[in-house]
Order: sequence, then C-alpha cells, then structure tokens
Amino acid sequence: MMKQGLVLGGLSALLLEVPYVYAAGTAANSDEEPAQYVRACDAMGAGFYQLPQSEVCLKIGGSVGYDVTGGADVYSGERLRSLSQTVTATLYAETRSQTELGMLSSYIEFEDSVVDGIDEGMTLGDLTIDLNGLKVGASGSQFDSWLDSAGNVLSDDVIAYAGGMTNQINYTANVGDGLSAMFGVEEGSNDDEHDYRIGSYVPHLVGGLKLDRPWGAIATVIGYDSVIEEAAAKVRLDLKLSDTLSVFIMGGYQSDPEKPNYFGAWNGTYAAWGGASVSLSPTVTFNSQAAYESSGKYALALNLDYEVVPGFMITPELNYTSFGSDPSKPDAAFAGTVSIGCDF
Repeated sequence: MMKQGLVLGGLSALLLEVPYVYAAGTAANSDEEPAQYVRACDAMGAGFYQLPQSEVCLKIGGSVGYDVTGGADVYSGERLRSLSQTVTATLYAETRSQTELGMLSSYIEFEDSVVDGIDEGMTLGDLTIDLNGLKVGASGSQFDSWLDSAGNVLSDDVIAYAGGMTNQINYTANVGDGLSAMFGVEEGSNDDEHDYRIGSYVPHLVGGLKLDRPWGAIATVIGYDSVIEEAAAKVRLDLKLSDTLSVFIMGGYQSDPEKPNYFGAWNGTYAAWGGASVSLSPTVTFNSQAAYESSGKYALALNLDYEVVPGFMITPELNYTSFGSDPSKPDAAFAGTVSIGCDF
C-alpha cells in the first residue's frame, strides 16, 4: 500500500504542480505567452500541455470503470453464485516532443482493480519509449495491437487472439500512401497455464503489413515462437460501409494446435472473428461480434454504447458461449453485464 501511495502521490503532485507553475509564470509574462503555451502542443493531440521551460508536452489521463455481471462466466463456463462486481481504475502519463530524429514519446500506465471486494493490487500497464517508430519497453504483443485486437465489445477475447504483456523491441515504418510495415522481437509472457518466455538469446519474432484507406484497412501479422518452434498468423479486413456502419472480419491460423505457442492463443488450427458497429444516434452505438475456433467453441456478444455526457459511458452487454465438445466445460454459458465508465 505504501508503494501505491507514493506512485499516486507523485503523479498527483505532478498534475497539480504543472498548472501552478504555469499560472505563477503568466503573472509576470505578457498576454501573448498563454496562447503560445497552448499552441506549442496543439500538434501533439488533444490534452497535451507544455511543461514549463521545456520542449516536452505532457498529457495525464485515466479512467474509472464499474462492471456488474450476472449469469455465468463465458470464459470458463462456471455458474456465478451471485452478481460479480469489478471496479477498475487506470492512470497514465504520456510525453511527446519533436527532436532532430523525429517524434520522441514515452508512456506509463498504472492500474488497480477490486474484484468482488478483493483488491487485486496495483499493476503496471504499458511502459514504453518510442522514437520515430522505434519502440522499446513492455506492452501487449504486436501480434495483438498491430491488428487492434478484435471488436468493440467488452468480452472480445472469449476466443483468445493473442498473448499477454511482454518486453519487446519493434520498428514501424510508414512506407507511404497508407502502407506501413512492422518488425519486432519479443520476450513472451507467463500466465496461469503456460510460460511462453524465452530461455535463450533467441527471441520470438513478429512482423506485419498494413494498408489504410478511406474505405477501411487490410492488415496481416505473423509470429514465430522460437521456443516451441511454431508459427501463427492473422489477417484482418475493416470496411467503412457508410458514415454510420462499419464491419470487420479477422482470421487466424497456427501451424500445430497440438503444440500451444505464444502467438496462437486459440484452440485448434483456425479461428475467426467478425462484427459490426452501427451508429444509431450521436450518443448511441450498437456493437456486435461473433467468434469461432476450429476446436468447436464459438462466442457471441451484443452491446449498446450510450454516451450520457462526454466522458461518461454506460454499456449493457449480452454474451453467449458454446463450448462444443470440451468435456471439462458445460454445453454453454450465458451472461449479462452492465459497464459504467468515466474517462478523463
């Protein structure tokens, strides 16, 4: 608890000190300087402010979310004895600055969760440094983030599509005309069932291509597990059919489902994910997703994103999973979740 207090206290002090120092400085400066202070970080994106006497632009933000779920766990099939409640808080800080070598940025994130009354403890999220496309640090695998996960539903990974948090080094090159390429090396991750971390100097390899166009995007990624010596690949197509309707479909393949590897997180040789998002009004969006893996399991999800006011979202979601012929699971599981979130 002391470490959590020190971390949050330090970030709070930083958040409060920056406006204070700036306010004190503007009292002695000309009327033009406040406008210059704001304009200096406009190009970095919304929410960035320049640190006093520095070329660095800083953004601090986060979120607080409350989820309540009834029915069954659609991941494991276990029947919930009562309503399951989770509260999650996230706090992040991001810096950006222009250098002679290009954009330099850093990102650090902290997260804490209370699940059914039990504090899970504070954990570190992404910890990365990026210089003009060269990224180093700890983050989710590029096998996931390169294709932007799956759909716009809360439980989009009932059919798993990637490994977990990993140390990594990768480089993304913007070739031009909407085309980009990525190549990286990763250490792998460790979860309750598998330890995919490398045990030698040979890292896991990952690479991808992406084409962005006004009509949508098409992208592919491939990963090679240097320990298991097996590979997995995914391809994704996104289409913007109108100003209010967008759809996606993504397929995955792994070379040997009998040898689970770091990148092939699903069961079976093949897996597929697809979904749609429909804007019903300026504040309400309907999202859907269907997913399937060749072991026989499939999952469905439907939700409504309702933005009550800017930054405050309520999302009711329905989930259904059929576990196929898995003898360790029930035939199916159904759940309903209401998520309330606030971003700042």
